[in-house]
Amino acid sequence: MRWAAADLAFWLVAAAQTACADTRVTARYAAPTDRYGHFALGRAHEFGALFVTVRRGADPRVTYKIALPPDMVFEDIAPRVVDLDADGVPEILVIQSHRQFGSRLVVLQLAGGGPVQSAASPFVGAPNHWLSVIGAGDLDGDGRSEIALIDAPHRLGQLVIYRYADGGLREVLRGQHVTNHRFGADQILGGVQRCSPSPEMIVARFDWSELLALRFGAEGAIAARSLGRDTSPAAFDAALACRI
Repeated sequence: MRWAAADLAFWLVAAAQTACADTRVTARYAAPTDRYGHFALGRAHEFGALFVTVRRGADPRVTYKIALPPDMVFEDIAPRVVDLDADGVPEILVIQSHRQFGSRLVVLQLAGGGPVQSAASPFVGAPNHWLSVIGAGDLDGDGRSEIALIDAPHRLGQLVIYRYADGGLREVLRGQHVTNHRFGADQILGGVQRCSPSPEMIVARFDWSELLALRFGAEGAIAARSLGRDTSPAAFDAALACRI
């Protein structure tokens, strides 16, 4: 699937041994702004605020707002809501960009007072240097969650994988030469395909000449297989739907 600029909602059911009720979470960006001015995703996808709405069981919905300071924006299509630690309570993945230091990945965790920052990657170090998320989940089958993204999909095309464990992020892989986004497009292509027990990341070669499925192995290596020369959005969708 392509990440759309719509709310993402996931029903997340707590493990049987916990007493947690079903928790529904939606998250959306708000307050579009031009104060950063990179416009990698077009003019409409730099935001000053994030709304997170939480409903536990039959309790009333509660909405929280996170507003960024004037030197920062959310630079992304949509927040991603994923239960990274399998505790039945989801985390929220966002990309923040700083006017001086560029982008970083941030993990927000739901606490009693609402979403709080649980972990963050370092800022990349320069403005207009963007991170494009591929997806998240247990990519290597070791029972822990990883978050995959592409560092500078228009200039560098580096695949980066972070492991989320003990409330923190640790970089476990950096390499390849791939992309999932064309500058100015309002969609991020690809994602994590789960057509077999081993998930694969659907991306394109950096020059857009080939569609690839990348598998992150238990030894930390990447195995790539070709899905053909078609790198259109339709081909990305077909790959994610297990049709190619």
